[in-house]
Parts: sequence; C-alpha cells; structure tokens
Amino acid sequence: MAEKQSGHRQKLESDVIGANIINERLGMILGFIICILAISGGVYAVMHGKSVEGIAAIITPLAALVAVFVYGKSRQQKELQVRQQSIIEAAKHSQNR
Repeated sequence: MAEKQSGHRQKLESDVIGANIINERLGMILGFIICILAISGGVYAVMHGKSVEGIAAIITPLAALVAVFVYGKSRQQKELQVRQQSIIEAAKHSQNR
C-alpha cells in the first residue's frame, strides 16, 4: 500500500513539473509575440510620421523584457541562496547529533 501511494505521489509530481514546463514555455512564446507586435507597431508609427509615439512603442516592450529578465535573475539568486543556507543548516544540524 505504501509503495502504491509512493508511486502515485511520484506520478503527480512528474505531472506537475511537466505542466509547469509547458506553462513557462507558452508564457515565453506569447510574451515574445506580444513584444514583436508592439515593436512592429512602433516601427509602423515611426514610418507614418508619429515618431514620439513610435519610439515609445519600441522602447516600452524592450524595457519590459529587460525588467523581466533582471527580476527573474534576482529571484533565481535569492532562491539559490535560500537553498544553500538550508543545506548548510541541515549539515550543521546533522553534525550536532
């Protein structure tokens, strides 16, 4: 019975991980499409005499991409530090026993 429950839990975890990967890829693809459309709209506006609006439409999605990238990297660094700290604490705890 315990083996059956363990196998079920492992399958659920595998399904969740797979779904998370799909969601992340879909988010990246859709974000890329939105940015390309916004930049294309900015180029179109510049070509039709709306230089201020067009440049704003080009710079805004690029700035958003940079902001998302920087935020993601900082979040990854924080998560890595938390994991490292928990490993260090676990090692200290096991040595004290």
